[in-house]
Amino acid sequence: MKKNISLAITLLASLFVIGCVQVPQEQPQTKTKLAISSVRDIPVSYTQGSLFSLAPKYVKETSLKPQQTQAVYQLYADAIVSNLKANGFKNNSDSTAADFHVGFGIALANDLSDQTISEEFGVTPGLPSSEGLEKGSFLIYIEDASTGQKVWRGAVQGFVHDELNKDQREQRAADIVANVMKQFYATN
Repeated sequence: MKKNISLAITLLASLFVIGCVQVPQEQPQTKTKLAISSVRDIPVSYTQGSLFSLAPKYVKETSLKPQQTQAVYQLYADAIVSNLKANGFKNNSDSTAADFHVGFGIALANDLSDQTISEEFGVTPGLPSSEGLEKGSFLIYIEDASTGQKVWRGAVQGFVHDELNKDQREQRAADIVANVMKQFYATN
């Protein structure tokens, strides 16, 4: 009898231990993964209704054709303007009348390395490369118009989605801009 109880307890204990062991599943790299980072440089805030202007910055050498570069920049410029307007700011094409400038740049990892981003921009999200996927970076900053000082900087890295149609690209750009700009609004 004691032998049967002992065997039953050992069996239950073994099943309990086996049930508690979890083998971590390796997660595959997906194209939807984003890494976002930002930093507030100076404590300047802007009230709703403040005027902004866009100041796109281009990588000197790019693997994209000029018309591809222009299309991507226009996509992100539209997303930035829409996002800032939705948060109470006003776009002004006259940069001399703006309260702040929004600089931004877009580049593939082949054209702008993480090391260069870190050295030149000072903020790197650090998304690891993934074999077979092309990594891209979206950099954005807010610069005070009166002082010329950077107020805030943000960076997003993700993988390129060549298969998306025009509407999907617009939505993805809007989502990326909204996610990084949340960090600016939280500290503004």
